[in-house]
Amino acid sequence: MDEYPFFFTWVKQSNPLRFSISSVDGVKLITENGHELIDMSSISYQASFGHNHPTIIKHMKAQLDTVPMSAPRGIFPGKIETTNELLKYMDKKDGKIFYTTGGAETVENALKIARDVSKRKLVLARKISYHGATMGALGATGDWRNTAHALPQDWVVRFPEPSEPDALAKTRQIILDHGQENFAAFIIETITGGNGVFEGSQEWWDGISEMCREFGILLIMDEVICGFGRTGLSFGYMHYNVKPDIICLAKGITGGMVPFGAVWVSHNIADYYMARVLACGLTNYAHPLGVAALAGVLEIVQDFDFQKHLEHISKVFKRELDIIQALPEVETIRSRGMLAGIDLNVDIQWKTFFDKGIHLATQNKRIVLAPPLIITEEELVEGMKRLKKAIKDMD
Repeated sequence: MDEYPFFFTWVKQSNPLRFSISSVDGVKLITENGHELIDMSSISYQASFGHNHPTIIKHMKAQLDTVPMSAPRGIFPGKIETTNELLKYMDKKDGKIFYTTGGAETVENALKIARDVSKRKLVLARKISYHGATMGALGATGDWRNTAHALPQDWVVRFPEPSEPDALAKTRQIILDHGQENFAAFIIETITGGNGVFEGSQEWWDGISEMCREFGILLIMDEVICGFGRTGLSFGYMHYNVKPDIICLAKGITGGMVPFGAVWVSHNIADYYMARVLACGLTNYAHPLGVAALAGVLEIVQDFDFQKHLEHISKVFKRELDIIQALPEVETIRSRGMLAGIDLNVDIQWKTFFDKGIHLATQNKRIVLAPPLIITEEELVEGMKRLKKAIKDMD
C-alpha cells in the first residue's frame, strides 16, 4: 500500500529513499526527529546559498508586496533592472534573456531557438550528459534516463567524450559523415554534475570552438550546475575562454528558492527575431518571484565579502578533498571550485551518509559533492569529517 499520495523522482516507488524535513538552518536540514544533516550537495546543486538566505528572502518578500505575479508581456518594477544586472554579471551585455521556470525548460527553449535560427535539425550531444527531464532535454541527455523513455533519436548525434583518444578528430569526422550543413548546435555541460564532474581540456574546448566557427554550428553551454560561482568563477565557461552562442541557466539562478531559469542568446540570435516571431513562451515567463530571487542572488554573488569567502572556502574544500583522496577506498577525485566527483572502490549505501549526518548525491560507486557556497569553514570541515567516517564504514 502506498504510504504517500505523490511520487518520488528517479526511483522505484515500492521503497524509495526518502527523509523528512522539519526545518532548515543555513546549510543544514533538520528532520522531524531532530536529526541534523549538513547539506554537502546543495540539495540537487541548486541551494548554492543555503536553504534560507536572508538576502534572497528579503527580495522575494518585497516582491510579494508589490507585483506578486505578472503577465508574460508585463513589465514590472525590477524586471528591466534585474535583467540588465544579470547581463552585466555574465559579461554578456550584447545579448538577450529568455526566462523559464527551470533547467529542463531552459534547455528545451535553447534547443528550439538553435534549430529555428539555423534552420538545421541535428544536435551534437555528449554520451555522458544530463540536460533535463522534458522530452527535448532528455533526448539530448546521454545517461540512463534517456533510454528509460525510448525517445526518438533522429535529431541527436553523440560525439566522443573529451577523454577519448582522438576525440576532436572523431568529432570532426562525425560532422562530415552526417553533413556539416545539417547540424544546428553542440549542447555541452561545461562540467558534468551528477554524472561525475568531468571536464574537457583547454585544447579540447579550443577544438570544439574551431569546429563551431568552421562549420557554422552554434554552441549551447549548459551552465545549469556550473553557474553563479559553483566552479570558482561566475560561470564555468569562463575557465576555457569559449564564446557561447546560447547559455542555459537555472538552479543557482535563485539559489533554489523558487523554480526559475534563463536562456541567454547572442546579439546575432536576438537580432534574428526582430523581424521574425519567437515561437517560445511560458505562462509564468519571467515570474516576479523568480526575478526577485535572482536580484537577491546577484546582490550576494557581487558582494566583495562573498567573493573573498568563496575564494577561501574553495581552498579549504580542496585541502579536505586531498585528505579524502588518501583513503584506500577512494580511487580518484575530480574537482573544480566547489564541485567534486569522488570515485570509490566500495559499494555505496546512501543511508550510511544519512546516518552520519550528511546529505549528498550518490551514483553507483561515486559521490558528487557541491556544498553551498556560503558554508563556513567549520561546517565544511565537519561535513568532510562525517564523509570520511561514512566512507570508512562502507568497507
